[in-house]
Amino acid sequence: MRQSINRQRVDESSRMFSYEFDSIITEDSLTQEYRQIKTDELDLHFYKSNRTKERETYVYRDLSYIQMHYELSNGYTAYQSKHESRAAVRTESGKCTTFYLPELDGYLYDPVCKNAVSFEIEITEKWLRSNLSEISKSSYEFLKRMSNKEIAVLGKDSYIISPEMRQLIYEINTCPYTGLVRQLYVEGKVMLLLGLQLHQIECGLNYIDKEGIAKSDLDRYYYLREILTTEYSMKHSIEELSLRIGINRTKLQSGFKQCFGLTIHEYLIEVRMNEAYRLLRDAPKGSYSVVDIATQVGYKHYNHFSFMFKKKFGVSPSAFM
Repeated sequence: MRQSINRQRVDESSRMFSYEFDSIITEDSLTQEYRQIKTDELDLHFYKSNRTKERETYVYRDLSYIQMHYELSNGYTAYQSKHESRAAVRTESGKCTTFYLPELDGYLYDPVCKNAVSFEIEITEKWLRSNLSEISKSSYEFLKRMSNKEIAVLGKDSYIISPEMRQLIYEINTCPYTGLVRQLYVEGKVMLLLGLQLHQIECGLNYIDKEGIAKSDLDRYYYLREILTTEYSMKHSIEELSLRIGINRTKLQSGFKQCFGLTIHEYLIEVRMNEAYRLLRDAPKGSYSVVDIATQVGYKHYNHFSFMFKKKFGVSPSAFM
């Protein structure tokens, strides 16, 4: 039984980040601290805002626009397309959204706020295509919609900003380097942010409220997630996992769902399906049969695997292959 976990994890509850800003913008009803960091392909903006009146602003630009948006604390934002009533991009406090707009032609809504900290990364299409492969279903759909000049949101939702993401954003904000080193440093951190969001999406990890969970227990739930992610092809019983993690089965099941929004069984299925999708998509023709892939991701019976794959992706694995 594993008694201790020697793995560092940055948790917002144990560390409050103090962001740095370079200038102050003052307008009617708005006071905003601001910092900008630019590279050849990225334009990054940090804001700390105090707004006494809500504002709706019309924005227009006839060029495409791609952004990774992080509402770090106390803020909220929404963009509503002028031409597509159902097409809106919203980000609540504590969440992040990566989106593509074929043009800026709509309304940006900013509510009343106090000490709202947000982080925006404007990305060129060239940079995104170079760093976002079509290997996953979500990235494939996003890039396809982008090619068709349609509004797109990566993962079709906003996602909770994880502790690891907050650490990366803080490191970008306080980057000590200049010149080429600064550019490589910042772009590397942004690539990691993109990778972490894809990991959330593909594994169904829209992190849920962890309030009230002891740090020692939280570390064990993260360790359990690592076990399921790396040992997805193995058969796991709740009793075996309970002994291995050192938490009784009832608490293990309820705590895991509270942390990650999925039951242990649901999470394992997500990992297996995403790995199967990757294998079916990337395997050279004839190198695997569907039965081989079913076995490789932990299913003894092909029919069960086929049912679960079609339930998640809308098509049978044989048709997909």
